[in-house]
Amino acid sequence: MNKLNAPLQVVLAYALVTTPAIAQAPKELQFDRPTPLVGESACSSPSKIVVPRAIAERARLKARLANLLRESLFDDAKGIVNIAREKEIKKLANKLKKEN
Repeated sequence: MNKLNAPLQVVLAYALVTTPAIAQAPKELQFDRPTPLVGESACSSPSKIVVPRAIAERARLKARLANLLRESLFDDAKGIVNIAREKEIKKLANKLKKEN
């Protein structure tokens, strides 16, 4: 057996073994639970959650800061600097720090 043919034989054997599995059609999903009727609620009674305004505002600030930081990381990876975004990040971080 030639040393160059051994890797080729392994690749061909792998291709022959995996090809039938790829060509098979996926089966339909079957659920154990019956589908609810239109308009039927999964909960017996709807519940209302009341969040204090201060907590909601803080959550909005945190969400905005997290989005800006994520965008900033992507731009940093590309070598892009956005001064306006960096200033907004600093402003939001200071605002959150003062509220603590």
